[in-house]
Amino acid sequence: MASSPTSQTTCQGYPGGLEIPGWEFFYQGKVRDLYRHPAYPDHMLMVATDRLSAFDVVMNETVPDRGRVLTHITEYWLQEFSSWMPAARVTCEPEEIPNLPTDFYQVFRGRCTWTRVADRVNVEVVLRAYLAGSGFREYQATGRLWEHELPAGLQNSSKLPAVLHTPTTKAEKDEPISWAEAVELIGNEEEAKKIHALALRIFEEAQAKAEAKGVILADTKFEFGRVDGELVLIDEVMTPDSSRYWPADQIVPGQEPPSFDKEIVRSYLRSCEDWNRQPPPPAIPAEVISKTRAQYLDICEILTGSTPVPRDES
Repeated sequence: MASSPTSQTTCQGYPGGLEIPGWEFFYQGKVRDLYRHPAYPDHMLMVATDRLSAFDVVMNETVPDRGRVLTHITEYWLQEFSSWMPAARVTCEPEEIPNLPTDFYQVFRGRCTWTRVADRVNVEVVLRAYLAGSGFREYQATGRLWEHELPAGLQNSSKLPAVLHTPTTKAEKDEPISWAEAVELIGNEEEAKKIHALALRIFEEAQAKAEAKGVILADTKFEFGRVDGELVLIDEVMTPDSSRYWPADQIVPGQEPPSFDKEIVRSYLRSCEDWNRQPPPPAIPAEVISKTRAQYLDICEILTGSTPVPRDES
């Protein structure tokens, strides 16, 4: 791990892994680092790094400011629905995080979240309004989407007859599950229906807001938890990592529309015929990294009306 916050600069991207004096660094995910402080056992610090993963492999390169974009978009959506949908998040301001050394304010600014520890619901709520990705591949093979029967003749990027809930497990590799299995994991049908209704309301309201800005929210996934028995949103919310955003004017039936995410990286990796999708990953060209960063900043500005960093800062 790096030991000095000043050694990790914004222009190079923040790879994470910093040690914070007095804190325990207890988990490193593909993107986020998690810390806890002994004085606050019911809270944790979540830091969104600029690490880049594809096909479940973390790349050697970072995408500068990607973590800030993910945090910025999540905070935007949480604020939009804060009047009726609570979240585990407490603050994203470094100065408001207790016992955080001031040396870490600059490097963590825009990418840190001080959050209550929630009892996680071990189901990912995946909502789909359009046929794309793994959903389209399943439809091609079976004519169905999870438990849902679909009309014949749908194409890639076709709008679905209704927003469909296709839950998955919450694990290292998420697996499709039935509604009955989701109910069992959640604990009871009443709470499962409540989670579904909350997620659907968020999704449909976000769809309308995005469409007014020229963007289609094709699908997304939500994670819920419980704090003092109350359902709350946890983790990221409708970011380009957890959602599929398409330019509304570039949807062509039968084709996968361009998306505001790391698809540029995936496309490049698919062209690397000698890579078996296992570590170590191939090197990602600087041009691919630059275009990916631009895509993240584009969708951030479109959705929220601002970006966490100047567009020309790199």
